[in-house]
Amino acid sequence: MIDLDKDKIDQKSYAAAYEATVATYKGRVNESFFVDNFASGANDWYLGRILVPVKQIQDKLYTGGHDSDVYAYYSGVLHAEALQANLKRLSANCWEKVDSQSMAQGIYDAMRDLQKGEARGENDEYIVQGSEALLKACTSK
Repeated sequence: MIDLDKDKIDQKSYAAAYEATVATYKGRVNESFFVDNFASGANDWYLGRILVPVKQIQDKLYTGGHDSDVYAYYSGVLHAEALQANLKRLSANCWEKVDSQSMAQGIYDAMRDLQKGEARGENDEYIVQGSEALLKACTSK
């Protein structure tokens, strides 16, 4: 799926996405959840491949009747969009300070870890340092 080289990962982007994904999906991902589809949806959002308005995706998703793999894909799209929107709310230029592929990797790794019941905790040094670096980058003048 998504497999960036460790030296290509932007820590602050990865950590923010990982942390937000664990916070959002903890207890909601089981062994039959389509993690790859979810991550593909998130990645496609960040690559600009989603041309349908978010509202239309939400409406379609919430009316139900979708296969689990399709539901997971569009849930990934909505999760990625929400993370991007939250970063833009943090500061006008915050989104320009992150690496979208590192965000996608963080989302994928978090979902895989949740599926295995092995998500990094809130005290994980790499995640804490990365999240703090993003907050500093997006809130300092």
